Amino acid sequence: MCKKKTWLIMKLTCILVVVFNLNVCAVAFSQSKISLDLKNATIEEFIAAMKEQTGTQFLYNSSLMQVHELITVNVMDEELKEVLDQVLLPLKLTYEFINDVVVIKRLSQVVPDNKWVLKGKVTDHKGSPLPGVTIRLKGTTIGVSSNIEGLFSLEVKKAVDTLVVSFIGMKTQLVPVNKEKNDYVIKLEEEVLAMDEVVVVSTGYQDIDKRRLTSAITTLKMDDIKVAGLSSVDKMLEGHVPGMIFMQNSGQAGAAPKVRIRGTSTVLGNQEPLWVVDGIVQSDPVNVDPSQLNDLDFVNLLGNAISGLNPDDIEQIDVLKDAAATAIYGVRAANGVIVITTKKGKVGAPSITYSLSGTVNIRPYYSDQGIYLMNSQERVDVSREMFNRGMEFKNITNWIGYEAAYLDYKSGITDFNTFNNLANYYETVNTDWFDILCENSFSNKHTLSVSGGSANLRYYASVGYNDEKGVIKKELNRNYTTSIKLNGNYDRVSFQFGLQGNSNKRKYTPSTNGINIISYAYETSRAIPAYNPDGSKYFYMKGNTAINSYLFNMENEMETTRQEMNSATFTLNANVKYKILQELSAEGTFAYTVGNTNQETVYEEGSYYIAGEKKGGAGDASSTCPIGGELQESTTRLRSYTARLQLNYNSLFADKHALNVVLGGEVSSKEYNGVSTKHRGYYPDRGKTFGTITEELLAQPEYKGYRGWLAANSRATITDQLTNLASAYFTITYTYDNRYTINFNTRMDGSNQFGSRSNEKLLPIWSVSGRWDIARDFFRDNANVNELSLKLSYGKQGNMLDNQTSRMIIAKGALNSWYQEFSSTISHYPNPDLRWEKTSSYNAELSFSLLKNKIGGTVSYYYKHTDDAFLTKKVSDINGVTSYVVNKGEISNQGVEVTLKFVPIDRKVDASGKQGFVWRFDPQIGQVVNKLISKAIDNRSNTLRDEVSYTDYLSGNVELVNKPLNTFFSYRFKGLSSEDGSPIFYGTEEEFKDELHERYRNMEEEEVWMEVLKESGTRVPVLQGGISNYLGYRQFGLSFNLAYSLGNKIRLLKLCGDNNIRPYPEKNMRREFVKRWQRPGDETKTNIPSLVASDNVRLPWWSQNEYNSTNPNKFAGSDIYQMYDMSDLRVVSGDYLKLQSLSFRYNVHDVFCKKMGIKSAYISVTGTNLFTIANKKLKGQDVTQSGASPSVNLSVRPNYSLTLNVTF
Repeated sequence: MCKKKTWLIMKLTCILVVVFNLNVCAVAFSQSKISLDLKNATIEEFIAAMKEQTGTQFLYNSSLMQVHELITVNVMDEELKEVLDQVLLPLKLTYEFINDVVVIKRLSQVVPDNKWVLKGKVTDHKGSPLPGVTIRLKGTTIGVSSNIEGLFSLEVKKAVDTLVVSFIGMKTQLVPVNKEKNDYVIKLEEEVLAMDEVVVVSTGYQDIDKRRLTSAITTLKMDDIKVAGLSSVDKMLEGHVPGMIFMQNSGQAGAAPKVRIRGTSTVLGNQEPLWVVDGIVQSDPVNVDPSQLNDLDFVNLLGNAISGLNPDDIEQIDVLKDAAATAIYGVRAANGVIVITTKKGKVGAPSITYSLSGTVNIRPYYSDQGIYLMNSQERVDVSREMFNRGMEFKNITNWIGYEAAYLDYKSGITDFNTFNNLANYYETVNTDWFDILCENSFSNKHTLSVSGGSANLRYYASVGYNDEKGVIKKELNRNYTTSIKLNGNYDRVSFQFGLQGNSNKRKYTPSTNGINIISYAYETSRAIPAYNPDGSKYFYMKGNTAINSYLFNMENEMETTRQEMNSATFTLNANVKYKILQELSAEGTFAYTVGNTNQETVYEEGSYYIAGEKKGGAGDASSTCPIGGELQESTTRLRSYTARLQLNYNSLFADKHALNVVLGGEVSSKEYNGVSTKHRGYYPDRGKTFGTITEELLAQPEYKGYRGWLAANSRATITDQLTNLASAYFTITYTYDNRYTINFNTRMDGSNQFGSRSNEKLLPIWSVSGRWDIARDFFRDNANVNELSLKLSYGKQGNMLDNQTSRMIIAKGALNSWYQEFSSTISHYPNPDLRWEKTSSYNAELSFSLLKNKIGGTVSYYYKHTDDAFLTKKVSDINGVTSYVVNKGEISNQGVEVTLKFVPIDRKVDASGKQGFVWRFDPQIGQVVNKLISKAIDNRSNTLRDEVSYTDYLSGNVELVNKPLNTFFSYRFKGLSSEDGSPIFYGTEEEFKDELHERYRNMEEEEVWMEVLKESGTRVPVLQGGISNYLGYRQFGLSFNLAYSLGNKIRLLKLCGDNNIRPYPEKNMRREFVKRWQRPGDETKTNIPSLVASDNVRLPWWSQNEYNSTNPNKFAGSDIYQMYDMSDLRVVSGDYLKLQSLSFRYNVHDVFCKKMGIKSAYISVTGTNLFTIANKKLKGQDVTQSGASPSVNLSVRPNYSLTLNVTF
């Protein structure tokens, strides 16, 4: 009994404390001081002014704004309540303070007449209470508003049988009245906003009312795209932004995707978009060379500018695409801008939210469609045929498996029975390399946040932990995050202070001598065992020659080598705004970022890499690592700041005119300091110590190799890069009657990175744009046309490379032991005449919303043209460098973007007052047609680079006139030889070799290549998009997103990993080789070439001395089987349709939440990358895996997540 009383007292105390706090908040809120001077203003303008001055949230139904009376008010330091009374009561409007939210409503006129009391609760679709909802008796003006807990009580007339439930931003519901029912739970769904509702779009410099937006911006709410199982926000954008090309070339933990917005506007510069968080431009943790980032085969495991940002802390994402949107960012925005707005506190009592997600990541299996490899029996059959045909292995050093058993038998070391038993063993061993090297992993993510505050001070704080385990063993990406944001409003001053921090730890197994774990699993024969019969690891000799061969075991490599990256980044930002006049304000922004990234790569003494360096060990004069292992360390320190001063003028006058002017200046600085070292003699298992060799021993002849290594690596490599930028910007927007809007933006940048000619010109970046609200002009009274508007824009943008300056950059080296003088080399040649890369951008966009917002969307067309594109030019090495950057090319990008929104079935309310069924789907499409053109071609070829090879054509790394960037070429497959099954290609036929040689001898190299090769397409998709779907019924919701990509081509993976049709004993082959040519006549049944008996068949005729002596580089290809892998026969479409995410969610019922003492909760199950529909010729090869890559990357893996979210 005592315990019950104690518990009752505790509950009452908690209730009293909460009620007291709510009352205190409401009283303090209503007593906020207001200074306001408006003349002949509309009710909307009055609310906007109040919101601007106090930061207060106003809730109202849009129909209440149709008041024709104009407002004139002049008050100084009056309480909020007094101002509202003075303005609203004459308009027959009233208001209510619900916590710190002002709810405006009509004056109720309740007339009692045979009535009863009806009670209920109103929530959103997640089950969270909605305060301020209007519940009205249909056909009357009688109504009430829900309180802070969403509860309401209403006296119902006997003659009324329907309730009208409405709330701004929500769909109005009609709820049947049942006298016997008194516990209504009404759930409102969000509505596609009409043109009169205020939607704010952020450019990072200012927030813009969507009704006055003149530029091309795609706005996404984080809650709409967030997917459990994806660790970073950039991966969640796939299929949601028309005009954005998304490419994920690796499924490793922490691998960053490649993102392109409206094509590629530069060849040599960074092609990635600019990331902005809360108005501050973000920097990558490590300064990676743009040539690497632009390489489609480069796997970025270092992370990008937003890798450490917790998606749970994000409120909104705005993707700026045209010049009108990006011009204000100057030279940094040539590739588009992605603006992220993080969450801030909401007015009210503290709200605590905890989110937990557990994710299972699925490893590759040989049974997967994407792994079309031979099993051990099929691979042994290939080896058996090779021996039967007397085929030789050239320079073989690793006789293992079936081949070793066969040679032992033929040389008399073993008898036939022993050989036969071993052959049967190797045929059935079927080593599962993916099971040995990979695993199904479990990742977990936690976020705890708290939000609350008053009208004067609001706060948001969160901590997050994400432990992402990769499917490759020992691979992880662990991230700790924190975010703190304070927003305040006091009289004329408003401010925002924020702190964001993250600490990241990544672990990988480094590639050893080009040996990648996934490549090894794909390319290693399953007839090779991983373990000996006693369970110990199976080692075999691996190397190019007998001298350079060493024992190897991949599992041992994973234990004796590792790569760790530890980084920490913290950003402090502050924004203070002071209202000078009602229309004029000044604001200052300052942000400071400090980051540190440490990379550590360890090769222990027992690793394959060290075996190659150690050779014979101590006493071997050629050994460069006589003792211990190797430690490679690299540290990058980032320091950056941004300081901005800005004046804002915002005026409403003469009832229909709005003018917004922004004038500002900004300085920013970004500095990278890097140090990298190499140490040998490292013993990590002995307390991370180093072995030493005395000076006396080091002077001995047997340490000659190590002395040479020390001379080259004894000193650290130090790299510094400083980028300073000073800018001035101006933007002006004029709106007439919310129908016509004109905008002009301009910015001028000066930087220490620009060439002197560019700084002298200070070329302004500018844009002009406009918006016409057609619906207000022609369809004002048409209820079926909710929005119809047209936007047009044009602008000029510029770009400059970071590593090109007007002065020579010299790398000062160490003391030269031979000359006893310090040596220096030219790092970058002076380039004072380099001009800006200039891009002209055109955009046209039509937006519409019809049939009470059941159908809506946008259709856009854009065209971008870049002049003076940066390209490299070969120069004489007498200059100290072999290449030079010049303004030589032009690039064009154009396309169409379509975004549609449909609500075929709207959520209804059944007789019990419960929610019914809803279906929404949003298809979208974005096209990018890219072309490189040039103003001056000075040779008979059409390349824009002076020095290329045929391999550049095969890989798509050559810039060609009137061709898209990343266009690649292939050999033209003609068929198989009827004599030996070897492949034949047009323009290289053996039977025409004399004629072809005579024909090609007078041609330029690239002319010959154009005769032999054929254009296959581009590696970058031309069109991408997605289809988002949501189906809901009562507490249940099902959503899924389909992503599709069209227009690019990919190569099939190589038949054999080492480009050799006679695979070495340890190599596996693609299963399609089972259907190879084996006898004359097979050439009519298959296009898979045969095994060949000698090197003479593999080598093309032009490699023979009589032809090779003229110009060995002129002819494309040195091996006909390598040519086969690079032929048009092995090129297929990269088009795909992928189920990017599928999520099922259950919102816990309010009654249960109330019993549990929580505000709301939901549980969801999510799957990502569940299946992909692609070209059947891929034989299941994942579309992210390119046969052009030097190694096979891990495909994007499916995963399954369970999420629990609770709010207290």
